[in-house]
Amino acid sequence: MTQKDKEKVINSDGEDMKEKNKIKSGTGDEEKKMKRKSKGDGDYIKELMENETLSDNVLAKELLREMELLKDEIKEFKKSENDHIDRIKRMQADYENYRKRTIKEQSEIIKRANKDLIEKLLPVLDSFDSALEIGESSGKDDDEFFRGLKMIYEKLLDVLKNEGLKIIAPVGEEFDPHTCEAAVTEASDKVEDHHIISVLRKGYMLNDYVIRPAVVKVCVK
Repeated sequence: MTQKDKEKVINSDGEDMKEKNKIKSGTGDEEKKMKRKSKGDGDYIKELMENETLSDNVLAKELLREMELLKDEIKEFKKSENDHIDRIKRMQADYENYRKRTIKEQSEIIKRANKDLIEKLLPVLDSFDSALEIGESSGKDDDEFFRGLKMIYEKLLDVLKNEGLKIIAPVGEEFDPHTCEAAVTEASDKVEDHHIISVLRKGYMLNDYVIRPAVVKVCVK
């Protein structure tokens, strides 16, 4: 081989190396370019798949990188979703507690208002009781006036009972200091010891609360 031919071979090899380095450098530049462009966008994957100039190796790396970015975004969205769900649940719980508290407060206001009104009506009920007792004791309980009076009393009592009023009239029952006041004690063979002989004045309860204890006569032997 002549010196001239050797120079041609060397030049040819050098050109091949340059071409390879150029291709390698281009591939590296391509990867850097793809890295800068990758933003975790779902449409970007479609662009990569349609890019025929990309080598399989570069495309695979870029797709994997893009998938990782999408996974990170999904995690962030999931975390944000959970935060919003927790916040909504707390708001719902706070609203439910507020609603229950408001209903309870309104119910208590109504009960107090009913209590005040019914307490003012108790003397009226006492007057009805006295009038009816007089009519029964005088033998005029069949009189039209007393029958009308009894009907009015019963209607009034029904209205109050519908509002939660209960009569305390425990004749023959054991004395209960929570619902009764002992005005008189008396020995009796007909009633057990510490049991109630008679009710001198009716007592009343409103929704299981005593608003006026019954005044009673108690047997004490």
